[in-house]
Amino acid sequence: MSSSGDRLRQMAERADRGAAAAAGAMAREAKDGIQATLARRSHARGTPTPSPAGQPPAKISGRLKDHVIVVRARQEGAHRFVAAAGPRDVVYARIQEKGGVAGRGHRSTLPPRPYVLPTVVELRASGRLREVSIEAFQAVVHGR
Repeated sequence: MSSSGDRLRQMAERADRGAAAAAGAMAREAKDGIQATLARRSHARGTPTPSPAGQPPAKISGRLKDHVIVVRARQEGAHRFVAAAGPRDVVYARIQEKGGVAGRGHRSTLPPRPYVLPTVVELRASGRLREVSIEAFQAVVHGR
């Protein structure tokens, strides 16, 4: 029979696995939400963007949407796990989100067209991130 210390250690390990699963589930939900946000508007290459400043960028090639990834959960302290979702390997991703100067000689000024932050704020406000994290945690901890 195992000691109470062994049982507590096993419970803590299971809770850590649950926390990592919860962080990963939230990141996957954010990825799906970001991709859905980026799919709302589109226009043909070479035509002016129909996306007003302050609204998510309109899709031209789909590269920005297709390169949203999930960064695997990692431990950041005792019983604390962090995962992330966002664009990868798309040079214009950040300037779309934040705005700024671009182009040859920095001749163009792009207004912010945020798509990551508003999506995450919406997912938080709706309770969806909390919901998926609880489901993932319980699935690991309780074997569901």
